[in-house]
Amino acid sequence: MVMRLVEERKKRGLSQYQLSRMTGIHPSDISKMESGKFPCFNGWKKRIAEALEWPEGRIDELFTEEEQ
Repeated sequence: MVMRLVEERKKRGLSQYQLSRMTGIHPSDISKMESGKFPCFNGWKKRIAEALEWPEGRIDELFTEEEQ
């Protein structure tokens, strides 16, 4: 299982560090969110979705786990 966030970030050719710079969220927090070890706060979800140009009405989909 992998979080959709990881797939979408990689599709856009972004590293965790680059996403961090775009959102103001520390890279270690992004890593923890992607691995499911840390909850993603609603404000962070919105900032990440905006950085990835993800549709606002589908933000929660970005933070679900999917089979590889």
